[in-house]
Amino acid sequence: MAGLLNYYFLICAAIVRISSRYLEPKGVSSHFNLQCFMLYPKYMSCHWSPQDGAQPNATLHLRYKMRGATEVEECKDYITQGPNSCYFSRVNLCLYLTYEIWVETASEMSEKLVVNTEDIAKTEPPTGLTAMGFGTHLSVEWQYPPGIAASFYPLVFELRYWEQGSRDWKREPDVGEQISYSLEDVTPGTTYRLQVRCKHADGKGFWSEWSALVTVQSGRHSTKPAPDAEPQ
Repeated sequence: MAGLLNYYFLICAAIVRISSRYLEPKGVSSHFNLQCFMLYPKYMSCHWSPQDGAQPNATLHLRYKMRGATEVEECKDYITQGPNSCYFSRVNLCLYLTYEIWVETASEMSEKLVVNTEDIAKTEPPTGLTAMGFGTHLSVEWQYPPGIAASFYPLVFELRYWEQGSRDWKREPDVGEQISYSLEDVTPGTTYRLQVRCKHADGKGFWSEWSALVTVQSGRHSTKPAPDAEPQ
């Protein structure tokens, strides 16, 4: 019996020694420059760039878990967004939740990035931008980005315009949640270029890219796409 117990303890000790190799704490490192953003509601992506001091040629794994959960998961798509990245498709993404995300090698790990998807989200630009000239004002309209409903994900908008002969863009930051706007006191017979962008109405996240340019001449009922060149 004593021999059997000794054998049992030897086996347990061996298991502990083997397990300790994999449970050994990893050194926390700032060598990875990990960043994540979300294109709502399509996907989230994380990117990292090993900095000076990172282990050369080390295999990197991105791991994550939802805040408060115990289960840790690994990135399921290292390909779609290119090298040093992880792509979270809509299927593998929980909206409005907080994630803990980090990258690690066999011996070190990045600092954990704690993000709520709302705080890192932006949408595609508004679509369907049109403008018509009426004397000394322009009537401008646009539509929500594809796949987004105002009742579920309300947006605020910002309009910018360029007047022929001007060097700089001017902005109308107080458009609010409306999807139309009247630009007053424009110069009759002058060409204008316009764009609009959006972000979540509660102020979280980032502005979208600017929409496609349109050009219109004040005093005329016309809208057409602007040439590729645009003012700086």
